[in-house]
Amino acid sequence: MRSFVTRTAAVVLAAFLAAAAARPGLAQTPTSLEEARFTLGEIMVERSDIYPEERAKSGLARLINATHRTTLEAVIQREIWLSPGEVVDQAFAEELERNLRSLGLFADVSVKLLPSRDPEAGSDVRDLHVTTRDRLSINGGAGGAFVGDTTSGNLSILETNVLGTGDRLSFSVRENDFGETRGDVSYFDRYLAGTWTSATAQVGRTEEGNLFALRLNRPFRFLRDKLAWSITGSTTSVDRDFFAGNDTVAEVPFDFRRVSASVRWRSGSRTNFWTRGLTARYSDFDYSGARGPAAASFRVPGDTRLVFAGGTLAWTEIAEFRKVTNLDTMQFVQDIQLGTIASLEAGALYRDEELGGQDQTGAGQSTQPQLTADFARTFAFGSSRYASARLNGNVRFDDGDTTGWRTDINLRAFDLSWQPHTLALAVTYSEAEETENLPIQLTLGEINGLRGYPNREFTGERFLRINFEDRIDLGIHAASFDVGAVIFGDAAWISDRGESFDGPFTSAGVGLRFGSTKLLGRRVLRMDFSVPLNDAGGQSFNPLLSLTLGQVFSL
Repeated sequence: MRSFVTRTAAVVLAAFLAAAAARPGLAQTPTSLEEARFTLGEIMVERSDIYPEERAKSGLARLINATHRTTLEAVIQREIWLSPGEVVDQAFAEELERNLRSLGLFADVSVKLLPSRDPEAGSDVRDLHVTTRDRLSINGGAGGAFVGDTTSGNLSILETNVLGTGDRLSFSVRENDFGETRGDVSYFDRYLAGTWTSATAQVGRTEEGNLFALRLNRPFRFLRDKLAWSITGSTTSVDRDFFAGNDTVAEVPFDFRRVSASVRWRSGSRTNFWTRGLTARYSDFDYSGARGPAAASFRVPGDTRLVFAGGTLAWTEIAEFRKVTNLDTMQFVQDIQLGTIASLEAGALYRDEELGGQDQTGAGQSTQPQLTADFARTFAFGSSRYASARLNGNVRFDDGDTTGWRTDINLRAFDLSWQPHTLALAVTYSEAEETENLPIQLTLGEINGLRGYPNREFTGERFLRINFEDRIDLGIHAASFDVGAVIFGDAAWISDRGESFDGPFTSAGVGLRFGSTKLLGRRVLRMDFSVPLNDAGGQSFNPLLSLTLGQVFSL
């Protein structure tokens, strides 16, 4: 079922993980403070605007503050799952700080347990002090991004902290050179009716038709939380594009409707627990015929209904949490969870495909076993080196034959010991096959990690990509932005399954990184100039400039 390359990569991954597991010193040794238990006294919350009053001296800082309402204290209080009189420890304070930081509302967060200010309280009473500083939450206007040789234009209004409630409201219209258009309005209610359930509603239109989505989600809010669930419904009309040499050679329009529901339970300790769950999904695809110069080359199934029912089982072992900067962000504190996560979803997929597609391979009704597995491990070598490995895949069977599968392997390594340099390495392998639904086409180019080449220049059913970066903190701070530089090199190989790899296709370049905890939070603005070093099919390529948000790869 898997090619020699896939099996070899899996063996390499297993050896990589075994070597990491054999290294001593991964598990955190609690200090006496972390082992101590206290009674929670008073809860005090101190909030500040993007630019605190004593630092909001410039007209621009005062204008930015004027466009923003400071996050309400109720939002912060709602994230605190313990009440005065209950037992707390240092790990509770650290977890709360991580949770608040992950909301994306704040530039800075600090949570401390301090001796009670009540003179009559005992020595075992600790007050909880929470201090936050907001980040810019409103963005709007006309803009665009240039990634590779594709220009995307957009008109957007985005408020990620509506009136300080933590809710998110967005309106956007986007279009690119491939004719892909999308306009939508969405609202995210973080605490529906004051509960821990969030709700998202979205309406809009694509180049093919209308879209609508509604999601109710009650996630695990903290590590010892016991119950989570979600219900999602959506409908949309879209195109699936297929490429050759970065040109769209075929597109398949289809209407897509989906409803899903899941419930999960946790058991165990804060750092070692099991998650069990049940999942049900219904999907309905109505396909139109393929169009384009190569339409006959791509199989289109008949209209298809899919019903999946199954269970999930996951194990999480948390060895330690670390706070680092200048890894994937600039100056923003990034929380790294060291340890292992392994999960398995197993169930049955009922498939009903009508006659009428270009290829009747999957026409008719069948019930197919389906498995999805995920394994991830993140670990540290000392205080300044980090690595992660992740293997995930899914497979579907019918009468003993494989009808579809995919495997993805991701390895990451970071070395911060040579400051102000951060050396970063990413190795990515993907392989896929689909015999019943729309074919899977993997692409490589500037837009997905192979800088210097057009966005979807190379296509296939499997690829190997290697990225190396030297991320340099220049120590420059101007107008609320920290400025960094990067020197990078990319290499990739790609082919259809059963064929020899084409490549290597390599590139090198330099770039700038802009980070601002106040304005961008944990994101960075990336600008890269890349030079392709290889021809393909007798064709040479010009250097490319990209300007967009987000790193090419992260831990």
